[in-house]
Amino acid sequence: MIEGKGLGGKKVNRVGVSLSNSYLKKLNRLSIACNTKPTTLAGMILERCLDDAAVVEQLQNELGVYETYRVLPFKRHDAADVTYLLKGETYPWG
Repeated sequence: MIEGKGLGGKKVNRVGVSLSNSYLKKLNRLSIACNTKPTTLAGMILERCLDDAAVVEQLQNELGVYETYRVLPFKRHDAADVTYLLKGETYPWG
């Protein structure tokens, strides 16, 4: 299925996330404060973190990613979101 095609902008990919009780409590409280559903808020948080170069870099440093598989967040001036380049890729527009 092609994401977004004929779906009216609906999201079609689902990811199951397991949270500890304390983080679920934090998520629920924040979602109430923000007047949104916890799953919607969790998606927003994930999207922001995945598009934040500093967060991506920090995670890769903490988890000891192999240099071959290391990603570099790249944002084109005309794009709304970030693309990941593998180290060694030189053509980000493909």
